[in-house]
Amino acid sequence: MRRAVVIACLATWALAGCSMPKPMSNVSAEDLAGTGWELQHWEQNNGAAYPLMPGGNGGPISIRFSRDGAANILSGSAGCNRYRGGYTLASGYLQVMPAATTRMACLSPERAKLEQDYLAVLASATTLTREVDPGRNVDTLTLASSAGDELLFVRVMNGEAPEPASVGNTVGQ
Repeated sequence: MRRAVVIACLATWALAGCSMPKPMSNVSAEDLAGTGWELQHWEQNNGAAYPLMPGGNGGPISIRFSRDGAANILSGSAGCNRYRGGYTLASGYLQVMPAATTRMACLSPERAKLEQDYLAVLASATTLTREVDPGRNVDTLTLASSAGDELLFVRVMNGEAPEPASVGNTVGQ
């Protein structure tokens, strides 16, 4: 009997190890309020970098966090269009509400696909982790989706993001 209990406990522990949850968010809505970020790197769920293309009729992909009373708001540029929606951060997990977007056409099909893919990852976001490196004066935010994509944003300081090379940028690659 005792042996069966030990085996059952070990089996449960082994199964739990196979399905470990993703890291939990280490920031709060209060920490993020009033901050703006620019996308510097996108690692897809297969480990490959998603090519971020500058230019076209859009600017860089960005995200901004703000508060409207008790509501948490995220907004930004998806490349060609602007977006705005709500979000919650509770028990270490992120939930993004459906975002409204403007309806400007992207000039290139590649830029349109980038924007569409970004909005899909944003909608499936599960965690936000922030890392500050005061030695390099870099503040990064990683948004992870339920599908395994990770978006690395760099905080925009005084209206300008730090040099892309300082954070491992894939823009234009």
